[in-house]
This record gives sequence, structure tokens and C-alpha cells, in this order.
Amino acid sequence: MPARPSIEQLLGLYEDMLRVRFFEEKIDRDLFPGGLIRGLTHLYIGQEATGVGVIRALEPQDYVLTTHRGHGHCLIRGSDPVRVFAEIMGRRDGLCRGKGGSMHLCDMSTNFVGANPVVGAGIPIGAGLALACKYLENGRVTAVFFGDGAMNTGAFHESANLASLWKLPLFMICENNRYAISVSVERASAVTDLADRAAAYGIWHETVDGMRVWEVLEAARRAVEVCRSHQQPVLLVSNTYRFVGHYTRDTLRYRPPEEARDEFREHDPIHLAERELADDCGVSMELLVQLRERVKREIDEAAEAAKQSAAPPAEWALEDIYGTED
Repeated sequence: MPARPSIEQLLGLYEDMLRVRFFEEKIDRDLFPGGLIRGLTHLYIGQEATGVGVIRALEPQDYVLTTHRGHGHCLIRGSDPVRVFAEIMGRRDGLCRGKGGSMHLCDMSTNFVGANPVVGAGIPIGAGLALACKYLENGRVTAVFFGDGAMNTGAFHESANLASLWKLPLFMICENNRYAISVSVERASAVTDLADRAAAYGIWHETVDGMRVWEVLEAARRAVEVCRSHQQPVLLVSNTYRFVGHYTRDTLRYRPPEEARDEFREHDPIHLAERELADDCGVSMELLVQLRERVKREIDEAAEAAKQSAAPPAEWALEDIYGTED
């Protein structure tokens, strides 16, 4: 049986999830409706336990890559919320000086290699990083997040095959939130137990309840141990759920109307953590409310600070461009 988490550990994981939830809600309820974000964003609401559990199992020197839905991973890895907000709003104080936006976040100070809007594209990049780590013998693990839809791409299968063949320290995390945009996993995948696909490549694999943060953390620790100690790829499938649309204006017409409501009521990862802290660990609701209020205040203040950042000057558009002259 896995060790029971301490109150301090659970509170830390709970706070991480709150930070991500309030950050995304700030975008959804304030910044996007207020016209402060150009284009659409992809929110992580409902999937917080997966990101928190996996990233907290990694070491600071390990690498993290993610998808178009990457705000939460960036924050959990340790990026300054002010700079993340500023980047999403296209401001000069953003992580990428306002050039990347929501789907191209990157922060090498935390080894957050970056988000990628192309479905499945981060997996071969992660495999390349893992190959470099093996070549350098630096003991690092490369963790790459992707969704259930990405497991139907050639990028996943080619990367999984080479990672297994070359024994790469690649930690693949499939966040199975049941929908690839609007197509359910049952309609898109002949094999719906997605972890089974790893067996074809001889890869260590496990499936976990992605709504329970402690279970994700324990499973991720096992995966990282296999990946780092045995220098081989692993696949963790985290069965989770997004409570919001694929993007900020998604109408959710493709879901049964009661589905998101019932899932939220029964399986919200933050509510599950609260129940465990209150019912099993004896933490007072007063303390939990104080924690929620503090984190929400921090996020609100970060958003206000980011709003004060100016737009980048036009000449920056010609900087950081790499290529060859004719």
C-alpha cells in the first residue's frame, strides 16, 4: 500500500490546484470577456490533479513539455503568474516578451521547454530531448504531456517505438479528458484502454484516476523511478475530465447536457482534496477557506500587475528571429 500523505503534503497539492483553477477562472471570467486576450485560449479547469501530481513527482532539473492546454503545467512548474498572464495578454513583460501567447508558453528558468499547439507534436520533441539526456548521461527525465487525441497520431507511435528501441528516459503522460476537441474517445479509438497501446512497444505503463491528486502523484513517482533508474520510456494514462469547452467559446453541444454537471459534482479534483483534508485529516473548513482566499487574492493581484505591462514595441518583431540570409 502507498504511504498515506501527510496533512502538509496534501495542503501543498491542494494549494497548487487552487492556483491553477483561479488562474484559469480569471482568464475565463475577466481577461477574455474583457477583450484583453487576442485569439482563443484552452483552459485546464478540471484537470488540475494530473498536472500537479505529475510535475510534483519530477526533479527541478527534469524537462517538461506540454500542449495547447499548458497554462497549468507552466504555473505548477514554478513560473511567475504575473509573467504568465502578461504573456497570454501579449505584453512585453511576458515569459516570451509577448510573442508566444497562450499556446507557446516557455520558461527555461524552470526547464519548462514549452507548449505546442500542434496535436502530438511535443512527443517527438520530448523524445529528442530524452535522447540528448541519454547521450549526455545527465540523469534527467523528459516529461511530455498530451491528450487522448494525440495517441491516434503517427507522432505518438513513431516516438514510442524509437524511445523503446533506444531506451530513452521519456515520461509520456496522456491526459485522457475523454474528448479530442468534440470527438469522444469511444468514437475515435478502437482501443479505449489507452495504456494498452504501450504494450505493443514494450513500454512500462499504468492507468490512474486523474481526479485524485495523491493517486496521480504516487503513480507518477513510480513512473519517474522506472524512467530514471532504468533509462527507459514510460506511459502514464491519467483519466481526467475538463469541465469547460475545448476553447473559450466552445458551446459543448457535443456533450450530453448533464455530463459536465454530474462530473463536476462528483469528481472535481479540488472538491475531492477538500473532502480528504476535512473528513480524513481533520483540517478545519476555516483554514481551507483562508487558503482559498489567499491564493485567489494572489492570482487577482498577479492579473492586475500584468495588465500594467505595456505592449511590446514594433521593432521587437524583428528580434529573436533565426534563419539564413539569401
